Amino acid sequence: MDAMECISTRRSIRRFLNVPVDFETIMTIVEAGSLAPSSGNMQDWKFIVVDNKELMAKICEHSLGQECVYNAAFLIVICSDPEQTELHYGLRGARLYTVQNCAAAAQNMLLAAHAIGLGGTWVGAFDEEKMREILDIPRSARPQAILAFGYADEVPDHKRVKDLRVITYFNAYGTTVRNMHHVLKDYSLDWEQRINQAHTALDRLKEKTKEKTKQVVEKATSKSKSDGKGKPAQKKPSFFTKLKQEMDKRRIDKSK
Repeated sequence: MDAMECISTRRSIRRFLNVPVDFETIMTIVEAGSLAPSSGNMQDWKFIVVDNKELMAKICEHSLGQECVYNAAFLIVICSDPEQTELHYGLRGARLYTVQNCAAAAQNMLLAAHAIGLGGTWVGAFDEEKMREILDIPRSARPQAILAFGYADEVPDHKRVKDLRVITYFNAYGTTVRNMHHVLKDYSLDWEQRINQAHTALDRLKEKTKEKTKQVVEKATSKSKSDGKGKPAQKKPSFFTKLKQEMDKRRIDKSK
């Protein structure tokens, strides 16, 4: 699969089959993490691969008892090296850049796992101090994330993604593109808008015609009542009726 397909189809998997994953596949995922971007290419991360079930049980206990941590085929605990980053970038490097770098590595690993047919999930809720004890993590390092991997035993639901128009600004915070669908070349919204406008115009025409008809009827009724003081207006004789009446008069005159 290509990059965009991998990104768009990846989902968090929390239920795994009881099937081991070979060492080569594990190291392919680790390598993907090592290729992530980092501030100044510091690569200030360390990866601890955990496949010992006793250790996984202890980690699970101190990760709010999340079953995916224990049921996974293996874990990768990502640790940062804030002291190294602080030497180059000061306090901001220690507090922020190290977190960003490890996050980039975590995403690389999750995408790589999905691309080769494994499922994975990102666990951030854990007791940091207990994690240090369990995995002998020195004070100079800091555990940032736990990634659980294995062959998926579930099919996750379709992911709901926020509309780009809601989360995207241009040139300043809060500045949006009025017609984002034009940028994305999605003209279906234009057609929908035109159809709605056509329906609105037809509804207005119907109302206008209905009102005009009502006015004509009221006017005709009013005129009918005014002719003959309320009596129906007499129908004017047609041309042929007048001609017949005139011919009848002439016949009468001749007979006299």
